[in-house]
Amino acid sequence: MSDAKWNPQQALGAMLRHAAVHSPYYSKQEWAPRMRERGGVALGDVPITPKALVRDQTAQFFCAVVPPSEGEVLTKATSGSTGEPMLIRKTQRQFAIQIAENLRLKRGWGFERHWRIVHTSAPNDDHPNGQIEQKEGPGGRREWTIYSGDTEAALDLLRRTSATHVLSSPSIMLEVLLRSSETSQPLALQLIATVSELMSDGLPELVRRIPGCRLVDMYGTVETGLIAIQCPLCDAYHLADRHMVVEIVTDEGQPAEPGEMGRVVVTPLFNLATPLIRYDTGDYAQLAKSAGCPRSPRAISRIIGRERNLFKLPDGRKVVPRIPHQTAQDIGLRQFKFVQTTVRDIELRYIPRDPGLEITQEAAQDMVDKYMVPGFRVRCVKVSELPRAPSGKYLMHECLI
Repeated sequence: MSDAKWNPQQALGAMLRHAAVHSPYYSKQEWAPRMRERGGVALGDVPITPKALVRDQTAQFFCAVVPPSEGEVLTKATSGSTGEPMLIRKTQRQFAIQIAENLRLKRGWGFERHWRIVHTSAPNDDHPNGQIEQKEGPGGRREWTIYSGDTEAALDLLRRTSATHVLSSPSIMLEVLLRSSETSQPLALQLIATVSELMSDGLPELVRRIPGCRLVDMYGTVETGLIAIQCPLCDAYHLADRHMVVEIVTDEGQPAEPGEMGRVVVTPLFNLATPLIRYDTGDYAQLAKSAGCPRSPRAISRIIGRERNLFKLPDGRKVVPRIPHQTAQDIGLRQFKFVQTTVRDIELRYIPRDPGLEITQEAAQDMVDKYMVPGFRVRCVKVSELPRAPSGKYLMHECLI
């Protein structure tokens, strides 16, 4: 699609006019009559749409009327990581625009140069645990998809196929590379792309140990499509701003300043089957300060995660519970998860590198006081496994209050 045909501002006006008439939810809002009467409506005039509302009342966001120019209407299910999966309707035209935007943002990483590719995915009703699918493509291209959270199975597939590119979650790849580093069998990987979860702190360091291998993280949701992807030049996340409007807003609803933590609010521009206007994704992020990157002047420096990934202090502040991967390795942790149970108490649930090792209370407390915030009381809980969510996602930090 050429730039001349891809006008985000024009698309925004068309989408707002369509939603004001045909969306059962948005047509009842205060701004909608002005839009129907061809009056002026700014995007900021539309209230933010909470994710929970879309999840609980999804049908209210479906439009019964979709112009024939948008093509076939298709249904896509979300992962269900925040509850039951949502069924989102999308149009054929929107899918085509999303693909073009994905390709634009992926330029420079060399995705197109790889012919042996592995995908890891969570099992589902159609694909039982452990199933491996194989596809043949033009020119000898081969792709394998393994439906499993078993890192040993993923590592075995990467070795057997000599894949040079893998698409996976950060937690799966972290464990795969840790296990691989313990053997004398190097992987053939040259490009690792991660999706679905927060970037694990230790993963970039492990990737740097693989000669010639690169790591790119991609951020998006099923309901909105790709939101941002890391830039091969500056490492920040450049925005998919040709098919959506991305805002980072404070909890008070004001635009966040660069470096300030804020909510990710997006408006997909081309889905007339399920318009989502100023949709709160449930994620937090930080806008990057302008670094003069020629690819884009605006970017996200850090994806922080959902509110349940943030720990709450007694004064109402939220903190990002981040522990350096090397620090965790130094005290003997193989896998771990912090869980906040009260405003004062957190649990360190862990699997040690050595099965006989016990992490001392003092070591855990010192780590939290130094890298998080003093004042939390830490309780160590040794476990045999750290289960994933039904969606297959792994939460390294979880707030239960």
